[in-house]
Amino acid sequence: MRKSRSLATGLALFFLALLLLALLARFWVSEKAYAFTGPIHIAADGEQVFLFASGDMYRLSQSGQLLEVFGSELTGLHDDPIDLRMLPDGQLLIGEQRPASVRLCDLQSWICRPIGTAARAVIERQFKVLAGSKPNDLILSDARGDTLWGMPEVGGDARKLVEDRTLAGPNGLIHGINGSLWVADTDHRRILELIPAVDGSYQPGREHSAMNPLTVGERFYPTMLEVTADGRIWVTQAAEYSQPLSDLLVYDPDNGAEALVGLPEGSYATDIVVSGEQLLVTDMDRYKVYRVDSQTLAVSEFGDGMFHQRMEQIKRQRSLYERLGLVALAGVVLFAVLMILAAIKATPKEKRWTQPPAMFDLSTAAGQVPRVSGIHWLERDPKLDRSLRWLEIAGYVLPLVMLAGGLVLYAWVRIQAGPGPGEDVESKLGALLMILVLSGVLMALMVPLIRFSTQAMKHKLGTDGRWLYIRLANGRELTVEPSQLAFTGRLLIYRQYTFPLQGGKQQAVYVPGEVQTWLAPLLVQANQLTEMQALKHMLKNQRGGLFWWLAAGLLLALLLIAMSLQGA
Repeated sequence: MRKSRSLATGLALFFLALLLLALLARFWVSEKAYAFTGPIHIAADGEQVFLFASGDMYRLSQSGQLLEVFGSELTGLHDDPIDLRMLPDGQLLIGEQRPASVRLCDLQSWICRPIGTAARAVIERQFKVLAGSKPNDLILSDARGDTLWGMPEVGGDARKLVEDRTLAGPNGLIHGINGSLWVADTDHRRILELIPAVDGSYQPGREHSAMNPLTVGERFYPTMLEVTADGRIWVTQAAEYSQPLSDLLVYDPDNGAEALVGLPEGSYATDIVVSGEQLLVTDMDRYKVYRVDSQTLAVSEFGDGMFHQRMEQIKRQRSLYERLGLVALAGVVLFAVLMILAAIKATPKEKRWTQPPAMFDLSTAAGQVPRVSGIHWLERDPKLDRSLRWLEIAGYVLPLVMLAGGLVLYAWVRIQAGPGPGEDVESKLGALLMILVLSGVLMALMVPLIRFSTQAMKHKLGTDGRWLYIRLANGRELTVEPSQLAFTGRLLIYRQYTFPLQGGKQQAVYVPGEVQTWLAPLLVQANQLTEMQALKHMLKNQRGGLFWWLAAGLLLALLLIAMSLQGA
């Protein structure tokens, strides 16, 4: 029996190594495939059109003739821009998100200069940029910060243009014909008019819900918008991020939605711009640009044969990497199943299927949260908070102690070996040094993982009976509708954030009764996920660097095991 378990353990480690290799291959081909994108953002004036696709900037005539293609070595763009705008003087405004920055480019020389540098201090990612009503002024929507910023092109500080909680995940911006500003208030599922005030700020004006009789399915998240000369507002409305579909709706500024433009089935409209009497809409997933007649709403493809050929070439390259990704994914699934089966075989029968209990029972939750004045912040377990402080300290101290101990051990072994130990001993010493170095690197890799885990455990949750209030570990506070949440029996999820309800050894984060009393009634409106669905969500929304750290740590651990076995 013991030999059988040892063999099963060895097989589990072998399949784990193959799983990691397949996983790394999957990450690599996914990143390569991601680089081959269709048209993402577009800008135009009365004579020319600029659009970005798969690392290149394309210039086309107003009729769709491909005139020039500018590579990253000329534009300096090594990542997808977040926004493009043509200015009246013929210059191109480029919003970039890694890091958040704005550049103004002369299209003759492609000399670009940074402007609106104050944005770097207040905006992390996901913003749209618009030239302000005053010269040398910019307006930026901040989807992460749920606000609108105004800032000068050069020098000066950023200033908030709207009161807090006016917007939620704002996206596209455009000037209205009456001097107002229209914004796609994405997470509020509406388009909102902002009227300029005397002090330079903006006050809410007219608004129109994106959830209207013309909305198809759940495509009620407005993203980008444009205003035509007749004052009508053209809005791209997307579904949830798990459904890459979107529509184009036309709104009357007074009466709301009045028309649905018949884009081809399966379109994913990512940007829209007015070009003369037509509107141009980018379709990132289908590698197309559509021309929409502003009067008849007739839709046709934009671009000449050369442009379509370039888009098809990008599409074929992406398809190749996607097929390779499927092969790698099949390897991940196969080796994961084999590893699990081997691990089950190596585990004693009485310990195989124990499941940690859920932190609350939704079926017995009260119909509503108890009445409270203000916000009730869930009471945390003080023992857990003390454990987190010690864990953070240990996360920094332990790698240093291990490294120092390893160096002392190596020095002692070297002294014991004496001078001229011989090739065999020297080889063993070299292997020992390599193991110690790899151990130190592995411990260092654990620091960001421990920090990520402890930061997630420090987030605080509260409610006033209607909303969920989140106080992140960095001090930022979020106000969330319960319907925007997802959860499992032990975890709460909002966008890229996770909020564990229990820690290690099934230790509850909050004192008994808090989750059942205050959270469970809200979660009736939320989306319940299985553990696999929650993992998929986190893999999709968390920063990719975390998983690269984890993969690197696992590979180092396997390498250490292999070297240790070889040394034995």
